[in-house]
Amino acid sequence: MGKKPNLVELKNLFKHNKDFELTDAQYERKTGAPLPKDKYYIKAKSALCKLAKEYNYNIEVIEKRVIFKKCLIEE
Repeated sequence: MGKKPNLVELKNLFKHNKDFELTDAQYERKTGAPLPKDKYYIKAKSALCKLAKEYNYNIEVIEKRVIFKKCLIEE
């Protein structure tokens, strides 16, 4: 079992009643613990999920993406 997150800083974000997002690195800096790997666990079982429900938030987990766009060079 991993390190238990300190969710105090996240509570302040929830109290603003606005949508927000965090990268896994931001989550780790704010909580002192890495973001769990399992998407289902994050959304349904984690301490983060329980806190989100307290403040009437839903969690959406979006995997990391790499986007490649073609560069058009005019001569």
